[in-house]
Amino acid sequence: MKYALFLGCMIPQRIPSVEVAARKVFEKLGVDAPELQGYSCCPDSVVARLLDKKMWLTLAARNLSLAEQQGSDLLVLCNGCYETLVEAKEILKRDPQAAKEVGEILAKAGRKYTGKARVRHVVEVLYEDVGVEKIKKLAKPLKLKLAVHPGCHMFRESDGGDIWRKPKQFEELVRATGAEVVSGKLDRLCCGFPMMQVNEEFALKRNLLPKLAGYQELGVEGIVVSCPACNIQFETGQVLLRKYGARYNIPCLHLVELLAIAFGFSAEELALNVHQSPVPQLVQKVG
Repeated sequence: MKYALFLGCMIPQRIPSVEVAARKVFEKLGVDAPELQGYSCCPDSVVARLLDKKMWLTLAARNLSLAEQQGSDLLVLCNGCYETLVEAKEILKRDPQAAKEVGEILAKAGRKYTGKARVRHVVEVLYEDVGVEKIKKLAKPLKLKLAVHPGCHMFRESDGGDIWRKPKQFEELVRATGAEVVSGKLDRLCCGFPMMQVNEEFALKRNLLPKLAGYQELGVEGIVVSCPACNIQFETGQVLLRKYGARYNIPCLHLVELLAIAFGFSAEELALNVHQSPVPQLVQKVG
């Protein structure tokens, strides 16, 4: 199990605890995932593509070519990065003209894209390559009541595949830690992160607030995500909602952080104090 780890932008810059947890979890599970060398932003799967599609496609192809150079598939920890890189592969496979144009640009930088490297979401790797049973054997059962937010981009599948494949795998991985997964009516509602770039009040009141209200009513002790953008939205959003008279303080953490906690790592070892929600206090509950 060897991969090239694609960290993206948000994890190193805004939630470095996710990188710390990922490295510890991979080591514990025997996953060899050295960081992809020389990578750039994926780039962003929403705004960048709308601003300049050729630029978006070329940068994605360059990142994929770096994985090819390392001789490994890409392992990504972010839904948005996953969507960009998978969609870029599909476009370059199906659109000869786009592939020709991108190839000419890459050639000027001494790079070549061949399409050999696969893009794997961390959920796929943990569920399909590592296996739930191995995780169960290593995990100390967490008696927590948790909501699972897969995020919009996780439902993207190429070639007409089952859009529920990865979200179901995600839930099973959370259950492998011994936690109870609580489902609500608004599980598929977007967290509002993309909308925040255009209309903060709408994103907070129409997307995030209904989700948080539903989670609080269900009595969840935490929210597990698979995307750093969703994580940021849940945490900064809870702070920003106070100016609209809504007060929530629900811990939100990435799947790999939850696994690291189940494997016995402390809040200090995982640098969980970088979170803006009370994730360290969640660890104390299971300590």
